[in-house]
Amino acid sequence: RKKKNYKQTTNTRQLVRNRSMSLTPKHRESEITTTAFQDAMTTAVMIGIPSIGAVLLASRSPKFMKITNASSRTALAIMPPMFSFAFTGEMKMQHRMHEVAQETEHAKASAAWAEKRLLETSKQTLSQKETEAQLTDLYKQSVQESGVRIVPGDSLSVGHKMANFCYENPLKVLAGVGIPSFAYIFYGQGGQQSLQMQLLHTRVMGQFSVILGLLSIMGFKAWMDVNGKYITEFEADMRVEEMRRMREGLVARLELGKKEREAQKTLLEEAHIRDVAAGVDTSKKHSVAAIDSI
Repeated sequence: RKKKNYKQTTNTRQLVRNRSMSLTPKHRESEITTTAFQDAMTTAVMIGIPSIGAVLLASRSPKFMKITNASSRTALAIMPPMFSFAFTGEMKMQHRMHEVAQETEHAKASAAWAEKRLLETSKQTLSQKETEAQLTDLYKQSVQESGVRIVPGDSLSVGHKMANFCYENPLKVLAGVGIPSFAYIFYGQGGQQSLQMQLLHTRVMGQFSVILGLLSIMGFKAWMDVNGKYITEFEADMRVEEMRRMREGLVARLELGKKEREAQKTLLEEAHIRDVAAGVDTSKKHSVAAIDSI
């Protein structure tokens, strides 16, 4: 019976440890996959428009139509966006999982910091309700100081979403601005010059527009690095709740460790009483057993 109880305690300890140490919690799987899907779809659309446009433009050439068939032209049009969708989705999922792991690590560190800060600042014994209130305030302070800007409500405006997208995907924004700029400059000349001069002017003015866009995007990214990305008040509350769960896991592990030590101590005392009753010298035996249990 004692072995069975000890086994149950061990299993419970392992379950608590797994829940508290997971860097990518299961309840955030939907958030990660949704973010990856949306980013992949955006990239696929950005790649698909010029890809399909290029095939349609090339289809005006009789030579291109002669050396290709319907299947090859369809493949040339849809394969680039399909590849970009798969590649971007996988990379975004890995990147988001790393972000979630960092947020979880921050939640753990913040929970430990808040506990330590509460012990240092509280000179009198607080009730459970007062302790939870002070810890919640410290958790909120930790989230506010983690490099984010909290927006009231449970959803971001279009401007905030665009700012976050530009901050997280500067190269995509640069490509989305640069490619249409080159096309506009090239076709905007209207064939008034020779093709060679038209290409030369497109290259010069296109390079200027891309460099200007690059400087603007990098300046905006540096500004966002200083001020932080936008998150909703709901997301901030979820981070605070994650810190609460981390603290509960820590308290549960400490409680289980205490119970295990008490159980080991009880087993040693019972063994000592039995050995004394049997007239066995237990001084050396139980000192070794105590060391092994530690």
